[in-house]
Formats: sequence, structure tokens, C-alpha cells
Amino acid sequence: MATCCASESDRADLATETSDVLVVGGGPAGCAVAASLARRGHDVALITRPAPPAKWLAESIPGSARKLLERVGALDALDAAGLVPNEGNTVWWAGLPRREERFGAPERGFHADRAALEAAFHGVARDAGARLVTDGPVIETAEGPDGWRVATSTARYRARWVLDASGRAGVLARHGLRIRERGIATLALVGRWTSTRGHAPPDPGCTLIESYRDGWAWSVPTSPRTRCVTAMVDPRRTHLARERGLDGMWRAELAKAARLGEHLAEGRLDGPVRACPASLYGATSHGRPGQLLVGDAGSFIDPLSSYGVKKALASAWLAAIVAHTGLEDETMAEPASDFYDDREREVYRTYRALSVPFLEQAAEASGHAFWEVRLAAAREAGADILEPTPAPGAPAVSEPGDRSLAERRADAYLARPEVRTAWETIRSLPAVHLRPAPGLSTVHRPAVVDDRITLEAHLVSDRLPDGARYVRNVDLRRLVDLAPTSDQVPNLFEAYNRPGMEAPLPDFLAALAFAVGAGFLELADD
Repeated sequence: MATCCASESDRADLATETSDVLVVGGGPAGCAVAASLARRGHDVALITRPAPPAKWLAESIPGSARKLLERVGALDALDAAGLVPNEGNTVWWAGLPRREERFGAPERGFHADRAALEAAFHGVARDAGARLVTDGPVIETAEGPDGWRVATSTARYRARWVLDASGRAGVLARHGLRIRERGIATLALVGRWTSTRGHAPPDPGCTLIESYRDGWAWSVPTSPRTRCVTAMVDPRRTHLARERGLDGMWRAELAKAARLGEHLAEGRLDGPVRACPASLYGATSHGRPGQLLVGDAGSFIDPLSSYGVKKALASAWLAAIVAHTGLEDETMAEPASDFYDDREREVYRTYRALSVPFLEQAAEASGHAFWEVRLAAAREAGADILEPTPAPGAPAVSEPGDRSLAERRADAYLARPEVRTAWETIRSLPAVHLRPAPGLSTVHRPAVVDDRITLEAHLVSDRLPDGARYVRNVDLRRLVDLAPTSDQVPNLFEAYNRPGMEAPLPDFLAALAFAVGAGFLELADD
């Protein structure tokens, strides 16, 4: 792969900086992956933008991201950065009554303008040992037998792995890898609002969200008296007051979000309104040996769930493990990259599937094409993902978990009649004679083990072709190996736990019934 915007002779006199890994993009994802790899002993260079990002853009990180922030070594830095605590959400959706969700102090996340957030993450990467290079835009990338060559107008870089964490710019992603959902365009009209009350407005630490007939609006605080206020519109389908300019369009859209607007009544627009592209996109491939698309470079989701930064951090955490694996063991580079590609695609599809219920509510309430086309696209994009079960009337989008689709399908299999029948049979028998079922096979698939991707044995049957290794954190392979050694379930439970596996009894029993119901074990006639 090569892209070129300047001749080689123009850069012949530039020094070449060599590293194990070159990360392009100094946002949260880029800094997190750079820091994680540097801590593992790799030589990491991180190219950041020459100018800091605009303060009028804001980010919201949910409290559920705290564990992930700790994993990438950023939690202490964000706690110390003086960011606005994320105290919860206030939502007016599809004409339903106001819904509030409040977080206790240990569960709080963060709100921040993008400049403050990136400054904190730059410190994380620098403290971990990554070299931060402030440089101009990348103008050439080329892959060769010995790795990657990357050039800006002022420098050249060489690395074994290149990680594109450049967000929507997509330094690598834009060259044939990006997929946009056809027929849908989203534009964010962003304004910086300042309270004129002399004190904080209502819900000072909360994200405010409101849907209306042909769009939706959201707002996050960036200080006790300032907020980033954004209207999400479709240039083709939202009725926009174009003749009034960007400021006028923004005000007209907020007038449609009447209840959110009431919260912002005593305040003023501070500076001009900006228009930013906010359309969703994915990628044909998120990774292969030597190249990964990290965070928003690979896919972008809308901010309704406050999951965007968390998604980017999860991508960075896994990308660091994949690159570390490939650098340490070249024979694992391909399976590790394939694992990363599968998981990143799955996260995007899962988000789209999880967005269906709230899009259904908005489409039903409005009857407008803005919501109808988004609902149809989400159904198509998430068609192969297990159906979510949201709380009645709850518009918030759940978050895709750390588990893979195969693991979620295995857990969902617990509700199948075959498993219930197996459980009833097992508990009715005075003794159970178990043996591996005919047709049971073992396949080795990539999995995260500590800080590496390794090939781990999964059990496969005709009933569960996706296979499974764990259910309720019970190791099915170990369970199948032990099952023939005892005809009493209490003894089998004791044997499983003897090496310190410490499976709770309800989870062990569920896994035992699962193994029989899924065709991993069978009850012998004798």
C-alpha cells in the first residue's frame, strides 16, 4: 500500500526516525495505545497535531469506562485533571416523560472540552515512555518488506507497525478501507453556551439529551457555567433555517428541543456556531499484520450513548495487545490481527443493533423520514447480532461488552429448551454418567490471555457450531474432561474447584446443563 503527495527527492534530506510502532493521532485512542505499548517495552513514536484541538468541541466519558481507563493507565491522570464529573443523564426522548439517571461518586465519569482531554492523555503517553512528535499532516505512507515508511512535510518515519488513530481523518482508513452507510448524512451544529445566571444551571454535571421530529440535541458541561450544545441534523431531511446562517440554524434547532432549551434559557451563545461532519462509518478491514485502525479511524458511532470515547479506548486496549503479540511473535501476527478485525466489526454492528429500540421509539413518535431511514439502516447493519432486551421505555443505548459475539451466543444458549431439559434430567437422576458426546470437536481460536493473543481450544458441536470455551466463567473444556470421572454432581463440583478454579455452584450447574444441552456431553445409558 502506498499513497504519495510529494516526491521522494523533496524529502531526501530529511532524517528518518525509526521505532517499533508509529501511532498517527494524539487523541484518547492514540495516546492510550501508545502508552500501553510503551509500558510493554516497545519503542513507540506518536505523531500529534501541531495545534491543539478546539475548546468548543466536547467529549463525555461514562463512569462505566473507569475500569478501562485504569487498564490503559489513564484513570489517575483524568481524576487529577480537574475535569467536570459526569454525574448522569437527563433525557427527553420520543415524547416520553423525563428520565433521569444519576451516578454516585465512585461511578462518575468525566466531561471535558477536547483540548483539556487530549492534554491529559498526552501526559499519560509521555509518562509511559512514548515519544510525542508534533508534526504536520501525513502526506505519504508506504509498506515494504521491512515495515512501514511514513512521511510528513518535515520528517520521515520507519516502523514495523503503523496504527492509524487519526479519527475521521483516517490517514490509512481513507485509502479504500472506509465504509459509509448509504443515503444517510449527519451534520453536528456545535455551539458553546455560557450561563448568565451567575451560578451553575440545572443538572450541572449531567448530559442532556432530547429528540424532536427531525433531529435531536445533546449538551455536556465543560465547566460549571459552560456547555457544549449540539444539534444533530440531516442536511437532506431536517428542515433547516439555512437563510439564517449557522448561528440561526443552531438556534432554530434548539427551539425544537423545547425542554432542553428551557434548561439553557438563561445563557448566551459564546462564539460562532460550527458545523462538523458526524455521519456514521465502518471499515472493510480494521487490521492486518503491521497495520491497525484504532478508535474512530476504524468506525464512528453517534454520541447518544456517550459510548464514543469508551469505544475508542476499548479499541486502543485491544490494539495494544494485538500489536504487542505481533511484535513478540510474528507467527501470531495474522491470527491476532484477524481477531482484532472481527472484534472491531462486531462492536460496530452491536452498537447499531442496540440503537434499534430507541430509533423505533423516535420513528413511531415522529413519523418522520429522519428517524425512519436511520432505523432501517440500523436494522440492516445489526441484523446478525443477538437482539438486545432494553428496559421498557428506556432510550439510552446499552454498551457492547468485552465478550465476543460467540461468547454472547453461548450465554444466550443457556435459555434454550435443550439446556432446560438437560438440567431437569440431571437433577432427577440419583447418579449421572457423563461422557463426551459423539461429534464433539476442538478448534483453536484466538483469545486474549493476559497481555497476548493466544490460540485457545474451543469446544464445537453440531448444535453450537460457533463453539464455546467458557460459560458463566466456567471452563467447559476442563468440565468435559472431568465429567466422566464421577457420577455424582457434588463430587464433580469439588473436583472442578480443587485447583482453585472457584466456580460458584449455580454457575457450575448452569455450565454442566449447558454442556449437555449444547451437545458437548451426553448422558450414558448405563
